[in-house]
Amino acid sequence: MVFSRTAMVDTFDYAFAEDGSDGFNSFKDLEILVNHVSKPIAPTITESFQDVPGRYGGVFLGNSYGEKEIDIPITIMASSRDEYNRKMDNLSKALINTHDDADTQYPLRFNDQPEVVYYGHFTAIPTPTFINEGVQDCTTTLTFMLADPRGFLPQRDIKITSNEQIISPAGNTAVQPVIHIIPNTDLYYFGYTLGDQYVAVGYHVDDGSTVTDANGHVTSLEPHQELQVHDPCNSMSTWFQAGSDTQEVKIYRGENDGKATATATALMVAKDSKGHYNWGTTGKHKDFYGPVIIHQGIPKISNYWKVSMRFHHIKRMKNERAMGKVEGYLLDSNGNVCGRMGITDYAEGRYPRGYIQLGSSFNATKDKGNYLTLLYNEGGRKNNGQNNHDVKVHLTKTVKVKTTSKAKAKAKSARMYQATIQREAFKAATKKKTTSKKKKKTTKKVTKKKSGGKSKSTKVSKPTVKTKSKTIKTYVTETTYMNSDAYSNFFGEFSLERQKKTIGGKVYDNWVAEINEYNPKTGVAYSINTEGKVHIHTEKLDKSGKFGFALANVAATFMKHDIKEDLVTPKVGYYSDFETLTDLKIYTSDGSDDPDDIPHVIAHAGEEIIIDSADNTVTVAGRNVDKYVSWLSTFPSIEGDVSQEMHFTPDPANADITLEYKPAIK
Repeated sequence: MVFSRTAMVDTFDYAFAEDGSDGFNSFKDLEILVNHVSKPIAPTITESFQDVPGRYGGVFLGNSYGEKEIDIPITIMASSRDEYNRKMDNLSKALINTHDDADTQYPLRFNDQPEVVYYGHFTAIPTPTFINEGVQDCTTTLTFMLADPRGFLPQRDIKITSNEQIISPAGNTAVQPVIHIIPNTDLYYFGYTLGDQYVAVGYHVDDGSTVTDANGHVTSLEPHQELQVHDPCNSMSTWFQAGSDTQEVKIYRGENDGKATATATALMVAKDSKGHYNWGTTGKHKDFYGPVIIHQGIPKISNYWKVSMRFHHIKRMKNERAMGKVEGYLLDSNGNVCGRMGITDYAEGRYPRGYIQLGSSFNATKDKGNYLTLLYNEGGRKNNGQNNHDVKVHLTKTVKVKTTSKAKAKAKSARMYQATIQREAFKAATKKKTTSKKKKKTTKKVTKKKSGGKSKSTKVSKPTVKTKSKTIKTYVTETTYMNSDAYSNFFGEFSLERQKKTIGGKVYDNWVAEINEYNPKTGVAYSINTEGKVHIHTEKLDKSGKFGFALANVAATFMKHDIKEDLVTPKVGYYSDFETLTDLKIYTSDGSDDPDDIPHVIAHAGEEIIIDSADNTVTVAGRNVDKYVSWLSTFPSIEGDVSQEMHFTPDPANADITLEYKPAIK
């Protein structure tokens, strides 16, 4: 059956998207005729009234406004039973939805007021009544209930430019606005007021030790964390070098040697008169070696604390074989190492590791159970080089070689020869005979007859063997894996915090460890959304009680490990690691694991703040900050068609503020 659009009294759209697309149209999709719809003037009104004994009349306590009901009479035209059944199926599929949440409200609009949208749900789809016997045309009335009886107009925005600005929203009833704030500066506090109602988020900060809440009450605070030391690490004046004449620090797999220095931006190993890094005596140490430096001390020994150290570590040798480590150490009041953080290289060009550990010795076999590893990893950006790649380390050495001279012969006259024979015979006659066997002489005599009949005596010497020293060039073969990862070229901060956590009346240590990579050009931490950068956070609850200690001081070291290039003669030059300490922060703490005990920045400059009065929620850059909302905040509505004045913090002159709302009609 074909319908004429002009013949219809009304149509409606149902379950469409926010932008008006999709959904179902009563005529086009559901193939029904909507008869005349009489929209209700008001929702269900329930009077609150209390009888008073002995009184003429009672006490009126006000009206309650409930749901609004819209009855939608429809006609279904069908020329056959099959068409009737098909249209019934379409209606049930469109109007009955069991997949969405039970409290889902669907939008509905009529063609005579397409700008007004109602939100509700169908509560009745009665069995149709046939118009006449023998035909399939039928009618029924759909019931659409509005839990919120208002109709809503399209969204509108009001730009807020002044705290003296008067606004007059469209519509004729109250609506809940959504406030968008983008501040120009960091904020400890923000919100707005409307009459005697308000939204207050964060801290009204007077100074570092007091807070004024939204009601004007001043509270003195015991800070969660108090910064004790902030050392930019650009001078040795706040450090001294460890040694027998100052203070020794027991370094795991390392010996104190060489010398440290300060530059305009960092602490590092010093250079000698030839411009080479002064790590110490090459060939003397079997493990790592280099200078150890100790901080001059912190103002207060703290049971609960936080330490942050910023390191720079670059492997500069192309085949990755150079070995170094840069570490920070946490010391107790006796100067004992109780924890460490840093980066270490591994032999044969394997991946370096970053770590934060508690304890004093960290051998996985010998010290098992005596240390606690919070972080130990390769940091990402792994590049697997040439496994078992052989490299030649060239050297020169002196070797001894043997040389043999040719036999020499000396000729003598026949007369001299005869005299010698007689002299030797005389000596032999005077000596006693001996049974010992004489050694064979090293020379022998031969007689040669010269031409002319004269004889010549010749003495022939045995060939002479001599040993000489000779310098040759050669090499030894070493292995490298040529592996690299994020810590092969890393600039970033290592931090460790000791907190206390009470569980079942018992207090335990809660350790919080972090490694965050920084941009070496700007000195600012990379965003956690920056791909491939190191951002690691972990917390570990320690119920053993073995590793907690009061922090008294910190130390640091820059070390190298000899490789074959250092041990051959003469030494082969190569680029050792670049290692520096660029920043140190030490906090004392009350041990609380709640970082909100003291005022701090809640929203940074440029981050979007959204105060949603409809849902009573507040977000900053997408993260929920409801825990900072004053419990007296009312999230006030704005009244349609009424002039009103709102006041904002921050001032609109220092922020971009937009009020977003949907006008509503009763």
